[in-house]
Amino acid sequence: MHERGSKGGFSTRRLTLIVIVFVMLVVGLGQLVYFKPVDPNALDVDQLKKTVQRLEAQNLNLINENHELSAILSNNRDKLTNEDSIKDDEDINELKKLVDRLQEENNGLSQELKIRLDKSDPDNKHTDTDFVNELQEENKHLLEQLTDTQQLLEKEIQKQSLTDKIVLAQEGNDTVTTKYDTLMLLSHTYNKFGAIRNADKFTLAKDHIPIVIRVYNKHEYFGYALEHYKKALGIEQTILVISHDGLFPEMFKLVESIDFCQVKQIIHPYSGHILTNRFPGPDDSVPPMMDRFNHKRPWPHTALKHHFWWHMNYVWDKLFEEHNGNMMFFEEDHIPTFDFYETAKALARIRDKECPEKCFIAKLHQHQHSAPNVHGLFYGYDHGNVGLIMNRKNWEKLRNAGREFCTFDDYNWDWTLSHLTAKGMLPELSLTVEFPRAEHLGKCGTHAGSNNCDISPRDKAHFEDTNQKLIDEHGENWEHHGPIRTVGKPHGDHDGWGGWGHPWDHIHCMNQIKNFKQ
Repeated sequence: MHERGSKGGFSTRRLTLIVIVFVMLVVGLGQLVYFKPVDPNALDVDQLKKTVQRLEAQNLNLINENHELSAILSNNRDKLTNEDSIKDDEDINELKKLVDRLQEENNGLSQELKIRLDKSDPDNKHTDTDFVNELQEENKHLLEQLTDTQQLLEKEIQKQSLTDKIVLAQEGNDTVTTKYDTLMLLSHTYNKFGAIRNADKFTLAKDHIPIVIRVYNKHEYFGYALEHYKKALGIEQTILVISHDGLFPEMFKLVESIDFCQVKQIIHPYSGHILTNRFPGPDDSVPPMMDRFNHKRPWPHTALKHHFWWHMNYVWDKLFEEHNGNMMFFEEDHIPTFDFYETAKALARIRDKECPEKCFIAKLHQHQHSAPNVHGLFYGYDHGNVGLIMNRKNWEKLRNAGREFCTFDDYNWDWTLSHLTAKGMLPELSLTVEFPRAEHLGKCGTHAGSNNCDISPRDKAHFEDTNQKLIDEHGENWEHHGPIRTVGKPHGDHDGWGGWGHPWDHIHCMNQIKNFKQ
C-alpha cells in the first residue's frame, strides 16, 4: 500500500487540489484584481464594454477549469480505497463550493456592469462612478481571499516532510508524488496560464524584439537593471520575459513593480532551487559519474546550462512559436543603457543586410576596443553572453546542434556555443558594437566566488558616466555608421571546462528539444 501523509496532518492530496484551484483562480481573476483606480471623468462606455467582455471570458475559463478539475478528481477517486474516497469527497465538495461561489460573484459583477452600461449617459462620455468604486471594492475583497489561500498553501507546504507521499492516478498508473512534484506542476501551470501584465496599457510594435532576462536571486542587481530598462527609449513597444531559476519572493516583487511595458514571467520547472532533493537538483540517488577532470557532478553549476537551454527552447518553440523576428537575451546583472533597445533594432537590421549567413548573432557588449566609437561596429569571433540578439533562423541552427550542445562536457553554455562554432555547426561571426550598450556589473554568484551582491558606488558611477556619454552623443541614432571591419581571428576548439559529464544531464538536456518542438 502506498504511504500517505502523517496521521492527523494536512492531506497532501488536498494540497495538490488547492494548488490546482489556486492557479486557476489566479489565472481567471488575474486581470480583475489588478483593476486600477480610474479617473471618473475619463471613463467611457467602450472601455467598460471591454471590461464586460473580459469578465465573461474569465467566467467561461473558470467554468471550463472547474469541469476539468471535477473530471480529474472523479477519475482519481475510483483508484483509491473506500476510506480515501470518503475523505476525497469532502475535499472535492469544499473546493467546488469555493469555485462555484467565486463564479457566482464574477457573474454578478458582469451582469451588474451590463445593467449600469444601459443606464449610462446618452453621449457615452461618462458612467456611474459609484458602481466603479463598488467594483473596485469587490476586487479588493477577492484579492484578499486569494492572498489568504496562498498563505495557507505556503504554510501547508512547509509542514510536509520529505518522506510524505501520496498516490496520484496519472495516465492509468499509480505514481508517487511529493511536494516537489507539486511545485513543479505549479511552475508548469503558471507558465501556461500566467497572464501578461500591462497588456491593456501597452501595444507591441510590429517589429518589436522580445527581451528575455534569466534571473536567479540577485535582487540588488535586478532592481538596478529595471531602473534602467524603465528609462530606455522604445521600451514601451516591446515585452520583457523574466525567466526565474527558483522561487524567490524578492524577484517576483520586483517584476510586479514593472509599469513601463508588457511583461511575462516564466519559471524554470526543473530548477535545482525548486527540486532541492531531486535531479536535476541535488540528488543522492544519481549514480556517481565523473567529468573529464574526475570531478563529481556539481549541480549548482549544471543548473546554469539547464536553465539556459530550457528557456531557449521554451521562448522560441512554445511562448513565441509564431514570432519570426529577433529576440534579445540578458541576465539579471546586465545593466542596459538608455539607447540599448533602439541600438538592438538597428543591429538586427544591419546584420540581416550586411552579414545574413556568416553572423550568428548581434550583441551589445564587447571587451576588445579600448577607445570605442559610439557608432562604431565590427565583426568578432567571440559570441559572448551579454545582450545577444538572435533570429529564428539561427535559433533553428542551434537547436539542430542540440545533441552536441547537450553532450559537450562544459557546464558553461557560452563556452559550449564557442565549441559549436569551432566545429562549424554555427556561423562564426558576431556583429558587435564598439561602445557597449549593456554592462555586466555582477560580482557575486557561481563564478565570482562571493555572496556580496551589493553594487559598489564606483561601479554605479562608471555606468552612469557611460550612459551619459551615449545621451550626449545621441547613441540611439544609427542612420550612419562607419565601415565594419573584422577583428581578431577564429577561435580554435577546446575540450571544455567540465562539470557536464553525467549522462543524466545529457538526456534531460536533449529532452527539452522533444518537449517543445514535438
